[in-house]
Amino acid sequence: MRNLIALTAREWKAFWYSPVAYVVGGCFLIMQGWVFWLLMAVLNDPRVDPSWRMSQFFFGGTFFYWLSMLVMAPVLTMRTFSEEKRTGTMELLLSAPVTDVQVVLAKFLGAWLCYSALWASTIIYFGLLRRYTPLDWGPILTGYLGTFLLGAVLIAVGCLASSLTRNQVIAAVVGFVVMLLLFSVGFLGAFVTDPETVKLVKYLALLEHFQDFSKGILDTRPVVFYASLAALALFLTVRTISHPRWRA
Repeated sequence: MRNLIALTAREWKAFWYSPVAYVVGGCFLIMQGWVFWLLMAVLNDPRVDPSWRMSQFFFGGTFFYWLSMLVMAPVLTMRTFSEEKRTGTMELLLSAPVTDVQVVLAKFLGAWLCYSALWASTIIYFGLLRRYTPLDWGPILTGYLGTFLLGAVLIAVGCLASSLTRNQVIAAVVGFVVMLLLFSVGFLGAFVTDPETVKLVKYLALLEHFQDFSKGILDTRPVVFYASLAALALFLTVRTISHPRWRA
C-alpha cells in the first residue's frame, strides 16, 4: 500500500508540473462555466417546464458534457505509459520493488484523481446558484458520482491505449476512438430486431446506465457495471505492460 501511495503521489505531481494540466483544466472550466450559464438562461425562461432540473442537463444533458468526456480522458492519460516508453524509464520503473498491478493502479489513480479534481471544482457553480434559489442536492451529488464512475471507465481505457504505444498522439487518438465506440454501442439497438439482443445492447451502452445518476436515482447496477468495465481495462493494461513485447 505504501508503494501504491508513493507512486500515485508521483503521478499526481507529474500531472500538475506539466503545462498540459493548466491548458486542459482552463479550457474545461471555461466551457463548463459557459454551459452552466447557458442552462441557467434557458431554465429561467417562463416557457420551460418548471419540473426540469439543472442536474438533468449539466450531467449528460448536453453535447458539451460528452465532448468534454471524450477529450479530457485521452489527453489526461496519453502520457501515462507512452512517455515512460519513449524516455526509456519503463524498464527502470518495472524493475523497482513494485508490482505491475501497483504501477498500473498508480497511473490510473493519478489520472483519475486529476480528472475528478477538475469536475469537483465545478461544484462552485451550484454553490453560487444556491445563494439565489433552493437546490435539491440529491440529483447533483448522484450526477457527480456518475461522472466520477464513468470517468473511471474512460481513464482506464485511456491507460490501456497508452500502454500500447510510445507515441502520445497515437495513444490519445486510439483512446478517443475506443471511447467513441463505447459511447456508440447503444445506437446499435436501432439496427437490431431481436428483443433479447436489443436488451443486451442497451445493457452494454454507457449512456443507458448514466441516465439514472442525472435524475438523482442511485442504483447499484450501474455502479457495478462501470466498476467492472474499469477493472477489465486495467486488467488488460497489466497484461500488456507485463508482456515483454508490448513493454518495449
